[in-house]
Amino acid sequence: MSKFLSILFSCICTALLAQSPKPAGINLSGVVDWSTELVFTDAFKQSREWTVHEARDGAPWDSGVSIPLQANGFPLQIPYSNGVQPPQAVRALMLWDIQGHYPSGRYRLIVQGNGQVRLWGAASGTFQCPVDTLVTVNANNGGVVLEIERSLVGNPIRDVKFIFPQYVNTYQSQTFTTEFLNFVKDFQSIRFMDWLRTNDSPVKTWNERTLPAHYTQTKNSGVAWEYIIELCNTAQKDAWINIPHQATDDYIQQLAILLKEKLNPKLKIYLEYSNEVWNGQFAQHAYAGNIGQTLGYSGEPWGRAWKYTAKRSADVFYIFESVFGPSTQLVKVVPCWAGNDWVSNEIMSYFNDPLYNPKQVKADAMAIAPYFGGAVGDQIGRNNEVSSISVAEIVRRIRTSLPETFAWMDAHKVVADRYKVKLLAYEGGSHIVATWPQVDNDALTTKLIAANRDPELQSLYCEYTNYWYNTNKGDLFSFFSSHGLPSKWGSWGMKEYMSHTQAPKYKALQECVFAKTTGTRDKALELLEVQVFPNPSYDGSFRIQHGLNKPRLVLYDVLGRGIQASVRELNDREILVVLPEMVGGVVFGVLQDGRGFSTFKVLNSGNPPR
Repeated sequence: MSKFLSILFSCICTALLAQSPKPAGINLSGVVDWSTELVFTDAFKQSREWTVHEARDGAPWDSGVSIPLQANGFPLQIPYSNGVQPPQAVRALMLWDIQGHYPSGRYRLIVQGNGQVRLWGAASGTFQCPVDTLVTVNANNGGVVLEIERSLVGNPIRDVKFIFPQYVNTYQSQTFTTEFLNFVKDFQSIRFMDWLRTNDSPVKTWNERTLPAHYTQTKNSGVAWEYIIELCNTAQKDAWINIPHQATDDYIQQLAILLKEKLNPKLKIYLEYSNEVWNGQFAQHAYAGNIGQTLGYSGEPWGRAWKYTAKRSADVFYIFESVFGPSTQLVKVVPCWAGNDWVSNEIMSYFNDPLYNPKQVKADAMAIAPYFGGAVGDQIGRNNEVSSISVAEIVRRIRTSLPETFAWMDAHKVVADRYKVKLLAYEGGSHIVATWPQVDNDALTTKLIAANRDPELQSLYCEYTNYWYNTNKGDLFSFFSSHGLPSKWGSWGMKEYMSHTQAPKYKALQECVFAKTTGTRDKALELLEVQVFPNPSYDGSFRIQHGLNKPRLVLYDVLGRGIQASVRELNDREILVVLPEMVGGVVFGVLQDGRGFSTFKVLNSGNPPR
């Protein structure tokens, strides 16, 4: 039967996002080909940038030759010859060195343009392009390599997709994998520091950002802002964003405009200038000290960096406020140093000084990274205990480091209260890693990884989080980080791979953070799958095939405005939707029943946009 929808999307958002007394955020791992965090339904979006090599068998892996590229990053012609070096070809690596932690099965390979591509590694075959076919992948055989062996200059290869088996028919309506969306659903916010490649970022101007049409999202300029916005809108999560340390005022303004126009206005934006500008290992620290000197700031380089952090944070906040106007959507965060509350107090005092903040913009919060256990690995190495110490003893020492971390929390709560701002954690968790020269001790690395996997980490994390939320009364805590295999560089992932649900740290969040929520989060809704077709729609109508029980459907446009559409239930598993004539462009939808929900998007090419 036909009916008109009158339920606004915001009603569902409110239900799904009932506030938690223990607000938790997550730092996402970087989008790279060697990440076990499988973000996109199209695996090629997470491929490594092109490796250029001579177009012959037995050639060295990387020739280092620069080749001309299209705007979306595909070569203009393959083989390419510059008249000096031999003809060149390119390859891209996918799902590389992640120990088979991705699905085997039939992947969909789609290539547009004239030429020839070849797959090897966990898949094989040579394909004349254009091509749209299914390819068998065996994850036990390592990663997948795609070679472009020929691309014709008149109609070069201009698009490649490599779709995970589960999404070969739905990738157009689902950008992000269901496992990934299910992981983030328990968190209130997402911090995108590593998605944006914030540390040592080369980005200065707005035209240097990564665009969503680029063939891969693993560039040094970070993931496209459009995907960050789409993820937050789809998952209904607040966005914690990091502004590149060299970003111009125009970049910041253009970003503010984009977020104002595209991000659901009910979602908060946590604004942070760069990341750990106080930390001397990152390029942003030296940059801030040098710019501070240029501006005439006094003191040592590190002191000038603290002053410039305050000054540039105020600039960022002011530009965003100029775009957003009076808004509770913005949460303006001053970054501080967990291990030194005196430095944090200095940064906050500079922020409140008219010399560095002449517009006297107000901050809402200060943020620290109160890790624990960071000194344990190095102490074991320096004391020559690697061969004799047990994993249980390592875990015991990690536990004894907690009081020091709790003291950092308490000292910073005093600073936050002094300046009447909230205390947040931009990162945090266990810091089970050694530094140079202990980092190269393989036996030590093995034991530190084993300690990270020890079941006792669960109770440790519960004690840690309980202190932050219950004793210190801290606010949003952004755990670091989502997924990642352990190595000598650290064991940072809350889980090591997507299906690793029994990881001690992740179980601690389930038991001691998420389980203490109120409202509908006590009964977390399952993310379900639907199929939407045709997509794109050329006449304003489309069908939804689903497995939900008497679901409710809500549609909205890119600005989050509800859309009333004609909806007819063809049977208990299929719905026909007809959009109003004046609705065009991208339409988003939420289908929900008492058990779970599904989100999707449809490109309506038949009706003109408003």
